[in-house]
Amino acid sequence: MFLILFLQVFFAGSVWSEVGKVTQMLGSETAYLTRNSERINITRNTEIEQGDVINSEDSVLTFLIYPTGQYRLSKNTTIKITQSFIQDSNEEEKSFSVIEFIKGVIRAQVVRDDELEIDHQIKAKDVSFAIRGTEFEVSQNGDDYDLDVLEGEVEVSSPHVQTFVPEIVKANEGFRFNRKARSFKRRQFKLKNPDRPAFWAREEIKKERREKRLKRRQLKASRQSKFNSMERARLRAEKNEQRRERTLKRRQQR
Repeated sequence: MFLILFLQVFFAGSVWSEVGKVTQMLGSETAYLTRNSERINITRNTEIEQGDVINSEDSVLTFLIYPTGQYRLSKNTTIKITQSFIQDSNEEEKSFSVIEFIKGVIRAQVVRDDELEIDHQIKAKDVSFAIRGTEFEVSQNGDDYDLDVLEGEVEVSSPHVQTFVPEIVKANEGFRFNRKARSFKRRQFKLKNPDRPAFWAREEIKKERREKRLKRRQLKASRQSKFNSMERARLRAEKNEQRRERTLKRRQQR
């Protein structure tokens, strides 16, 4: 019985450790990630897991966070994949992720897709940017965190600013949060992140999402089949044990 429960937990927890992957990298290829105190040099197709701290160093890199999030880090940028998971029912897929922005410049693009509910956030110190399917950039300079929205809308909030939070920032608008003053203000739209390496085309992202979803469902069905097989074996073993106990009891009564 203990073995059955252990295998069930193992299958549930080990299948989807990968939450994304690096797609491109330009520059001196000095980028690395830290995972459980281990330093791993980043190359194209390096897998990303929840909890990874990504440092671009002298590189500019793009990566995916499944199912439809693309991110590009400028040089000398550090972020952490705090949370990332996908809840998939027969009718709808829900995606939730939180990226902790530590320093530098990050460009984000989250593509809307059919039957997909998106809740992605980039969180910096004392301020968060909620994504609903859009493209925008977050940068940090001293105590200032700047937001520039290219497409869609971004919801900005902070526990320290209660008068007009959350604030909705729309396309071609700039916004600034100052940590020291704990204040928001509008500013001129001005991007800092380079356009290279380019993001994948949106149709390519949607195709990747469909392929990952099919693979996830097939793996889930396979895992369930294995569990059902182990459960049947457990029930047979219990019946055999009960049969042996009844036989022994009858012999003792003679």
